[in-house]
Amino acid sequence: MALRINHNFQADFTHANLLKTEGNMNRSLERLATGMRINRAADDAAGLFIADQLKTYAVSLEQGTRNAQDGVSISQIAQGALSEVYNILNDVKAKVIQASNTSDDTSRGQIQQDINSLIDSVAKIFSDTEFNGMELFSNAGTTFTIHYGGRKDQELTMTAAQATAIAGTSTTAGSMVTIDGTGYSIDVTSQTAANATVSTVDALIKAIDDMAAKFGSYQIELEKIISNNQTTRVNTSEAESRIRNVDFAKEMSNFTRNQILMQSGTAMLAQANQLPQLVLQLLR
Repeated sequence: MALRINHNFQADFTHANLLKTEGNMNRSLERLATGMRINRAADDAAGLFIADQLKTYAVSLEQGTRNAQDGVSISQIAQGALSEVYNILNDVKAKVIQASNTSDDTSRGQIQQDINSLIDSVAKIFSDTEFNGMELFSNAGTTFTIHYGGRKDQELTMTAAQATAIAGTSTTAGSMVTIDGTGYSIDVTSQTAANATVSTVDALIKAIDDMAAKFGSYQIELEKIISNNQTTRVNTSEAESRIRNVDFAKEMSNFTRNQILMQSGTAMLAQANQLPQLVLQLLR
């Protein structure tokens, strides 16, 4: 057995390994404290890059879902308004049928005045219905672009209907409703005009239903998109978690192992430091 006092290889070797064990234990402590396997790029450069990309996409999907929910709100507001218009037009239809019956023109004039009041309500609904300050039934035709996804060009364009109504101003003036450029005159001041207006109101109600169906289709599409976004976001976040976050059971096992190695390494370093003292026995 060679004995040297200027260089204690055993102590030096044990100390070097003890430092490695200390570094491993400190990393385990850091991971257990933060709950993350990757706390810096040096921990896993490729893993950090992938995890960050997944996180960014998940955040984008979450915002895209909120955008799509705004689109659903637009559709619901429009459908609610059109439902009220439909109910009003049913009252108009009843009055048109009443005016088409044998009656005098004076009575028809009063019915026309009632119809004008109802159409004025329709005009107010068309002009007042909005989302975030943007009119849904503007005569210019408002377009809403819904960016529902986390990538470029993932958009849905919603085209609002062009709808206006002008109520007659007296018992002798009819009202006019215009839907997407088509005018519907509502005049019951004579029996002949009232009879012709029956089919006009039917066509107007159909146009209102078509508008409601269009907004309903937008809502259905957006709700499907929202459902898919939520599923994709959850799975993307889970994929990020598998890469970024620590497995506590595995890391606690590593920490316990390193803790034992630290204790045994410290004890062995003490033993290695005693070896050079054997030289003293040769000097007696």
